[in-house]
Amino acid sequence: MKYLIFSDIHGNLESLEKILGYAEGIHPDLIVSLGDVVGYGADPGKCVELVEKYAQVKICGNHDMAATGLLSSSGFNETAQKAIRWTTNNLNEEQLEALKNCESIFHHEDCLFAHASPLSPLNWEYIYNISQVTKIFENSNEKFIFIGHTHIPAIISYNETEGAKTLQHTLINIDQEKRYLINTGSVGQPRDGINEACFTILDTTEGTIDQRRTKYNFTLAQEKILAAGLPETLASRLETAK
Repeated sequence: MKYLIFSDIHGNLESLEKILGYAEGIHPDLIVSLGDVVGYGADPGKCVELVEKYAQVKICGNHDMAATGLLSSSGFNETAQKAIRWTTNNLNEEQLEALKNCESIFHHEDCLFAHASPLSPLNWEYIYNISQVTKIFENSNEKFIFIGHTHIPAIISYNETEGAKTLQHTLINIDQEKRYLINTGSVGQPRDGINEACFTILDTTEGTIDQRRTKYNFTLAQEKILAAGLPETLASRLETAK
């Protein structure tokens, strides 16, 4: 089975369209959105509609919930709060309802999907270190665990003998004796210094996990952000990916 998984679009239509165009060429059996479809970018409504059209599994992110009013944005920084207020005002009722109907966590065969930590998906914990990852493995059973939220891609393997190890390659062959946690990075706002959209392909038939990047027109996305009156930093960081 072939899965295409992505996360953290953040209203960036240009990057999302590149990913979906790629999907048309590989015909995945399941497309999964791990949340934060909106927030920061200038095309939240169109991004919601495309995710609704193409993704069979839709996970909610904290920005999605804040835009709908299901989560307070008081814990967000000032820039993010401004973006959420703008986003809410630029979504119609149908788009808001679509965000409200997303899952907080989803199980499919030997996969587990969440936006942040699957152990407490609505606490929005950022997973950055091995001790956090080990706790997730020890309290779940799935072979493949997919998350987003940090905007930084990673593949981490685990078994009881070796513990959790961060793998240095973006394409790996699946070891049947190991389990994997995959942070699929960000489609629309990468923060690892690479200003390309990031997504993951899991192919259980071929036995591979593939973290992929693709260039997109971030200049156009920047221009839209500035034209919408959103904070300038939301445009500049698309180039720096920081």
